[in-house]
Amino acid sequence: MGNSYHSVGDAIDRFLKERGVKDKADIHRVINAWPRIMGRAIGENTEDLWFREGVFYVRMKSPVWKNELAMARSKICDLVNREIGRNLVQEVRIV
Repeated sequence: MGNSYHSVGDAIDRFLKERGVKDKADIHRVINAWPRIMGRAIGENTEDLWFREGVFYVRMKSPVWKNELAMARSKICDLVNREIGRNLVQEVRIV
């Protein structure tokens, strides 16, 4: 019998990943932290946030903010993935 040691945290992570719950929990954490991650002004002007199949969607209240964020999509992707601690988001779309 081989000795394989795993921490409780590793076991929980594996359990959550197998059930797709970890991705949902991580995205929920990003959505809740959005104003802190992006700043108060962007947070206040964000209408909706959601995630589907590797894409993080951001709906802004005004076309001005939409254009501003569209130019910073790769930076937003980096910030979101840094908050999660892994590369879950492959693309950011500003809608």
